[in-house]
Amino acid sequence: MAKPMATGKTSGVSKFEQHQFRQELVLVVDLDERGWFKAHVDNQNSKTVFEFSNEDEETGLPSEEGLWLVEDGFMKHGRDAAGLLDYLMSLGIANSRATLRVEG
Repeated sequence: MAKPMATGKTSGVSKFEQHQFRQELVLVVDLDERGWFKAHVDNQNSKTVFEFSNEDEETGLPSEEGLWLVEDGFMKHGRDAAGLLDYLMSLGIANSRATLRVEG
């Protein structure tokens, strides 16, 4: 573990990491019934930072392929917080100290 220095900085930790805060994200499931699935992710300020659904953009009906995040292997199911958090990190939406909990 890095030791604090007299200057208030932490040795072995980049300047960016020193100022990086822990994001507290919430996966809010808006709809999950009769084949429909819609959800969004809010940050600690209740601002929506990501939305997803299984809705087909052309027809507006549930996609025959299912939820794209699951079909593409990013999530195991619609409430897979760990898989979604990894995906959000890869996009740069979530930082390395982020947490994600599920509501709904």
